[in-house]
Amino acid sequence: MRILLLTHRLPWPPDKGDKIRSFNILRHLAAAHELHVACPLDSAEDAQRQSSPPAGVRSVTTAPIPPRAGVATLCRALAGRRSVSVAHFYSAALQQRIDALVDAERFDAYLCFSSPMAEYLFRSRHWGAAMQGARRLMDFIDVDSHKWRQYADEGLPPWSWVYRYEAWRLAEYERRVLASFDAALVVSAQERDYFPGGATGQLIAVSNGVDLDYFAAAAPVPGAEVVFTGVMDYRPNVDAVCWFARDIWPRIRAAVPEARFWIVGSQPTAEVQRLAAVPGVQVTGRVPDVREYVRRAAVCVAPLRIARGLQNKVLEAMAMSRAVVATGEAHEGLQAEPGRDLLVAPTDARFADVVIGLLGDPVRRAQLGDAARRCVESNYQWRQNLSSLDALLAAASPARPAERRS
Repeated sequence: MRILLLTHRLPWPPDKGDKIRSFNILRHLAAAHELHVACPLDSAEDAQRQSSPPAGVRSVTTAPIPPRAGVATLCRALAGRRSVSVAHFYSAALQQRIDALVDAERFDAYLCFSSPMAEYLFRSRHWGAAMQGARRLMDFIDVDSHKWRQYADEGLPPWSWVYRYEAWRLAEYERRVLASFDAALVVSAQERDYFPGGATGQLIAVSNGVDLDYFAAAAPVPGAEVVFTGVMDYRPNVDAVCWFARDIWPRIRAAVPEARFWIVGSQPTAEVQRLAAVPGVQVTGRVPDVREYVRRAAVCVAPLRIARGLQNKVLEAMAMSRAVVATGEAHEGLQAEPGRDLLVAPTDARFADVVIGLLGDPVRRAQLGDAARRCVESNYQWRQNLSSLDALLAAASPARPAERRS
């Protein structure tokens, strides 16, 4: 098949959560199909990387968008009564290039990765013509309208008002996408339940995977290193490490004075950088290889209080045979049994007690690590999980009534 994959960011390199999924979908499709990629570029780094696509990608179509042009994007979205997310990722220049590409290629299928990318189909001059007979699939990944509702519930005015507006507008948009596409994916069955209006048969749970050769099992290590990994300007990660460092870590440090907490990830905010002043806390910023820090960890933690979808940081630590302690939010959606494959702690006091117990019990850490690796091997292999995508692409497109552009 000739497929156009539309992603909201350049899918390579797979160095953050959404790119890990889009990169592996890209690699899976490129192995069996003629694959073309189109995406906006919102960073100078990605602008440089676009000329070096992974093997099998036939063409790359891009256009720059202003990085994080928050106020201007918000004003445009409000004026047009549209989702802020959709407005941010839309580029008229990219639309023209995509339409020209459709003229030349006449694709058999379109796969949009993240709901805002549907806008490039909705606004295409080919929406009711060349695209009519092609397969149209959406990977929502997470239900983003639910994430914005979480932000609104936990935030304060005026930003909570903005978040609630975005949750409302994006929920409308997600429902429109589901009604207009042949099928849609989400990352877990739990995520499907968050879809506005309730889950439907068109929503299919397709889990993430782990590169089990790259994130190879590592032998247990002595010591008292506690590690968190993630992009450190992402709000849920910032909230997680601030809560852990301020409310949980002092209890751990009092019981295990030699313990050190490593916050590993790129783009730490000023708030995260200030955590380095807490005794025993290290903030690394971007590192060449996150595996080096996971290997040295006695315990990996995922103290997320705001979480959507599957946590790649948890899967990668489990793949490397590390004992993981997570909140219920971070565990949600994982096919992992608490107490056997990882430990789940609901409160700050309980979280501290569980980590302290593991730091003093290398045998228990090793048992958890071994079980974690087996769990990932059984449930989180990319080829196995993406077989559902192959079936969706092979299915015939249903007949549709005439469709109008937005």
